[in-house]
Amino acid sequence: MNPVLYATLIGAAVGALGTGIGAIAVFFIKIRGKCLSAVLMGLSAGIMLSVVLFDMLPESVGSAGWLLAVVWFAVGAAALFLINKLMPHHDVSTSKDSELIRNLKQDRLVRSGLLLAMGIAVHNLPEGLALGSGLVSASSFGFGLAVLLFVHNIPEGMGLAVPLKLGGVSYGRIFLVAVLAALPMAGGGAIGALVGNISPAVLGGSVAFGGGAMLYLTFSELLPQAAGLYKGWPTWAGLAAGIALGGVLVAFV
Repeated sequence: MNPVLYATLIGAAVGALGTGIGAIAVFFIKIRGKCLSAVLMGLSAGIMLSVVLFDMLPESVGSAGWLLAVVWFAVGAAALFLINKLMPHHDVSTSKDSELIRNLKQDRLVRSGLLLAMGIAVHNLPEGLALGSGLVSASSFGFGLAVLLFVHNIPEGMGLAVPLKLGGVSYGRIFLVAVLAALPMAGGGAIGALVGNISPAVLGGSVAFGGGAMLYLTFSELLPQAAGLYKGWPTWAGLAAGIALGGVLVAFV
């Protein structure tokens, strides 16, 4: 098989299956009441914090160095800040209609999930570059990396699925969003196979950009919404559980 096509297909399979399985896992969680909703949002935020702090940050620093990593983290956060401001949204506090308030809160949850999917998509591109480069240069290394990336994508799929489910998005559309967020890995695989050896600085900067975007979304969207849904210890217990779960999954990668 053509090596570029092979890397593209492997990248698509690794990204879509890993993220898709993570999203499907959320489908089986029954949500009843604000307390459980807050716990799930806290869980999502904790998973994202683990992925960024325990995986993406060390990877970007190791590849590009502290200076470039910090710069690109800041650029990624600023980019998602601007995108978030440009996306249409409403201030819930300006309305006294309880039904409208509920709908607006759901809209914000959906927006958060979509923005998070964008951050994951950005992160998946450099992962695909590394995968494609590894597959054409050393097949055993590339296969091992594919397995690791597959496991790594599972918590990301879980994290983006939670706010979308709480926002009332159908299961089919949640799965579609998860798969679309994973597709840049296929494009990255093709580019990596074509180019061959990718500069570590380029890979590190790309990972840092995606990490900054996801970190911004965690602190500006996921955590505030979790605290707003239920102001009590279960919310923070969900956050701690998410950090622990994400840490365990990242440790296997």
